[in-house]
Amino acid sequence: MKKSLLAIAAMTAFAGAAQAQSSVTVYGILDVAAIGQTNSGNLNSTASTVPAALAGSNATGGSTIKPGSTFGISSNGESMSRLGFKGSEDLGGGTKAIFTLEQGFSPSTGELGNTGILNQGKSANISGDSSIQGQLFNRGAFVGLSNDKFGTLTAGRQQNLMLDNIGNYDPVTAFAVSPLQYSGSYGGAGRTDQARVDGALKYVWKSNGFNANLLYAPGGFASQTTMGTTSGAQVGYEAGKFGIQAIASHTTDAMNLSAGQNTTTTLGSINPNTQSINVNFYTNTVVNTTAYMLTAKYEATDSLVFKGGYERELIGTPSNFQNYNLATTTGGVALSNTPGQTNYFVNVAWIGAQYQLTPTIKVSGAYYYAGTPQAGTAAATSCSGPTLTAFSSGSGGCTGTAQYEALTVDYSLSKRTNLYALLGNTTLTGGQKYSYATTAGGATTATLSGQQTYGIGMRHTF
Repeated sequence: MKKSLLAIAAMTAFAGAAQAQSSVTVYGILDVAAIGQTNSGNLNSTASTVPAALAGSNATGGSTIKPGSTFGISSNGESMSRLGFKGSEDLGGGTKAIFTLEQGFSPSTGELGNTGILNQGKSANISGDSSIQGQLFNRGAFVGLSNDKFGTLTAGRQQNLMLDNIGNYDPVTAFAVSPLQYSGSYGGAGRTDQARVDGALKYVWKSNGFNANLLYAPGGFASQTTMGTTSGAQVGYEAGKFGIQAIASHTTDAMNLSAGQNTTTTLGSINPNTQSINVNFYTNTVVNTTAYMLTAKYEATDSLVFKGGYERELIGTPSNFQNYNLATTTGGVALSNTPGQTNYFVNVAWIGAQYQLTPTIKVSGAYYYAGTPQAGTAAATSCSGPTLTAFSSGSGGCTGTAQYEALTVDYSLSKRTNLYALLGNTTLTGGQKYSYATTAGGATTATLSGQQTYGIGMRHTF
């Protein structure tokens, strides 16, 4: 009997030791705010229909824009709400097996983050990050190995290197007012859909303040080794009061989903005379994207940190569109695949600061600029208003700029809970302006050259 008890005790101790070598953490963020916005679409709407005033031939795709103001309870004013699971297992010798599963959701509606296509019989929200399309783990799902000396190698659905970097170098990390947060194209190296990369290998190495990161995702298409591939490289240094990062990223035949745009094509080109709104129809424009990013930050005092950066995006015609035979329907939504036919580039720059006013109050402010000069024969083209493709950031032949000012004030109630107030202003010129129909059928149109956002909210992390 004593021997049996001793054996059970030994087995229990061994099991406890083995369990101590593994860990699983449940974490998340809940963020809800009261948000007001001028020239806004509906808040918390699945947009199953489009107002008749927007159904004209001059109504472009993208966000449902109306000439009015909106106020309501909304999700993710400061951070994207999420629920995640991450774990590690000690394999010995400084090596661990690791995994992460993370989903974004809307606490104001309880729905999964779903901004790309129909999901579970519900219409998609047609203004958002189209890399999040109702997947169970839409923000990330990967597994890998981590070594204290040799770095970390992971495989699965992961963030683009640029999206990884933006969180550390954006002065105002509020989703409601920072374009680096709510416009996924900057983190996606030119296209929102590339902000999170499926089937990607990522390697991260750090030593003595230096870091080197690599990302590669094969396209997986038969007989086309380069089609749909994404690659990226990053080097940087962060130590003490200073940090700097340089990143390059390229995607061959990147997909760009555009909701609410129903077009017909003639020899592969869009015919604007037949353009109309239909939320059950999504266009997929295929392009090559290349982007470069340089970011820096400096801690001037214990309370004051300056952050800034520059990104250059080059959008070009696809390499293998003739072989891009995608399904015409998915999830109950019709798809139209169109090759990008214009080469252009986007210059993005930002600068700002974060100031810890008191132990519980932090103030953050920033200025952002995005300019879209047209490349090629249309390099000198400028215009006072947008074309029908204004949502594609100048690809319709018009140069344009977007300027943003953002301000947030955070008040910490505890280590995990804070209240916040935010204010944002957007000014658009040229091809960056939005157009909308003011009467049914598009007989009368107008343009929007600015937008203001304001609100208060609460965020809790766990």
